[in-house]
Amino acid sequence: MAIKNVAMDRRDSARYRGDLKRIGFLSASYLSVNGFDAVRLKKLAEIGKVDAIRCMIGKSVRWYYREKQAELAHLRGEA
Repeated sequence: MAIKNVAMDRRDSARYRGDLKRIGFLSASYLSVNGFDAVRLKKLAEIGKVDAIRCMIGKSVRWYYREKQAELAHLRGEA
């Protein structure tokens, strides 16, 4: 899947975030607080090594990455 783009309004965003967690995606902000490099994760997603979802809510853009792939990239020193 590499990168999937999703546009939504604010009403749908809370429900959609729950759906993303349930299927194994974590937000870039959560990952960066826990020592992951969000810029490097984005680059890995752009080249297809990590699945990512880019959510556009109005003018705000939030990134979500597949948890297991992000953890493996972190362990390999890529993120």
